[in-house]
Amino acid sequence: MNQPPKSIPVTDPFPPQQAYLAIELKPLDAAEKRSLQALRRHVLAHTHTTDLRELAGAVKKLLGSGYEVGCGSAHIWIRRAGDTERLAIVADRLTTAYRDWFEPPLDEGPVTSRRSGQRLPIAGTPNLPGAD
Repeated sequence: MNQPPKSIPVTDPFPPQQAYLAIELKPLDAAEKRSLQALRRHVLAHTHTTDLRELAGAVKKLLGSGYEVGCGSAHIWIRRAGDTERLAIVADRLTTAYRDWFEPPLDEGPVTSRRSGQRLPIAGTPNLPGAD
């Protein structure tokens, strides 16, 4: 007697993602810097998710009306209202490598710790320089 092959039910078609926030433009002032730091803390508190787009509502709420927020299949982009350049992006650390505005470009080689020789994490600095 033929039996159908055993199948495992798919409950979640997306692999887990590790959310992070990369701030690509320097904050305009201390208020924007505080807002972006609060957003970074929120994203870091919700790093493991199956769909980063679920964070879009919280991003809009935290930043307020002065910002445009949109999302693609696995990221959330943020622009200042009326700007064409992206201010920041929430993305998956496992598949992307966006960098903060103050980090060296990737073509300068990996940023490593002199003591351990290990690569330092990108976009993990909770305190942003500048705009004080």
